[in-house]
Amino acid sequence: MKLRSLGKVAKEFAQPVAFLNLAVIASGVLLFWCARRWPKSRFGQKPIASLLIGFGVLILLGCIATPSTLTHTFIWTLVGVAATYVWFLGYALTDRSAKPGTEASLEVASFRPLWGSTNTPFPKGAAYLRRIEAQDERQLAVVQLKGLKLLAWAIVLSMLFSIWSHFFHAFLRIPTSAEALAMSVQRMPLAWHVRWESQILTFFESILSISIFGHQFIACCRMAGFNALRNTYRPLSSTTIAEFFNRFYFYFKELLVDFFFYPTFLRYWKGNRQMRMVFATFSAVFFGNAFYHFTRDWWLIRDEGLLQSLANFQVYLFYCAILAVAISISHLRRRGPQSTGFVRGRLLPACSVGMFYCLLDVFGSTQRSYPLVEHLRFLASLFLIRF
Repeated sequence: MKLRSLGKVAKEFAQPVAFLNLAVIASGVLLFWCARRWPKSRFGQKPIASLLIGFGVLILLGCIATPSTLTHTFIWTLVGVAATYVWFLGYALTDRSAKPGTEASLEVASFRPLWGSTNTPFPKGAAYLRRIEAQDERQLAVVQLKGLKLLAWAIVLSMLFSIWSHFFHAFLRIPTSAEALAMSVQRMPLAWHVRWESQILTFFESILSISIFGHQFIACCRMAGFNALRNTYRPLSSTTIAEFFNRFYFYFKELLVDFFFYPTFLRYWKGNRQMRMVFATFSAVFFGNAFYHFTRDWWLIRDEGLLQSLANFQVYLFYCAILAVAISISHLRRRGPQSTGFVRGRLLPACSVGMFYCLLDVFGSTQRSYPLVEHLRFLASLFLIRF
């Protein structure tokens, strides 16, 4: 009886969700058509801003709705469905004037790519897919072979990650950085060297994990005939903070650049090059990054309320602010002639960049479990400072 009841509930729940998926896709097609039909209208000139404002208003309506009512359930279910499509719809709207964009079939297919994706589109929109599509049988064979090689590399990295986790966390019993932070909050701190070990391991594990799922998506994309760039490509060889940000999670960086950086850069502070760069960088790395992650975890807004969710988001806001400042400095800093030696030219800069991101990762968690002061206390404890 219990199994039948659960199956009945799941079936009843799946029907409205499937309907809402179709409704969101239909809305995306309608928005795409409107942007192409009336390009000089207020919506046609600023379709991305209109889309994100509309999504934000939908979340606000969910916060206003009375809990445990049909309206509240419907709005938040719609928010959950829309959250998985909003950035795909955004790319479709940016492709509204692209050629050959006379038909929307590829735009609709890119809303839910067959090779899989996170909320960040892998790769970008339909116009980008048209540019990288194999044009003949020879190109298709080469692209598919590259996809198979990348998939094999993803499998190797996955096996390495499993061995890594077992050796360091099960055999050597080094805690993760989340566990080390939890012990710090409970005033049961680990030894100084163990705290450093957990933080450094977490830094490398984040690179491994994002490389694995990114390689899997792009490998399948290549086997479908699209010569997409890797999502993660040699981030540890980066010699600047901005370069690491570009190499670590390429398609998320592209999302921030396309939806936040370029619109700001092309509109504001045209007479001041430095302020123009800084303002556009903060628009993308601070506001865009925070907006993406805050709305991505929409269920926390639903359960905790808008104001409490914003308060609990303070750690990641701090992370975005520090990252935006660092990338701005990286863009604006005047560099002298680069050393041709390996140690001074490549190794030391790469280690410095890696150390910065390793320490910044203390604030990189989006779990929102502890206040900012606890993260600052843990960071200070790495340098034997207690407060």
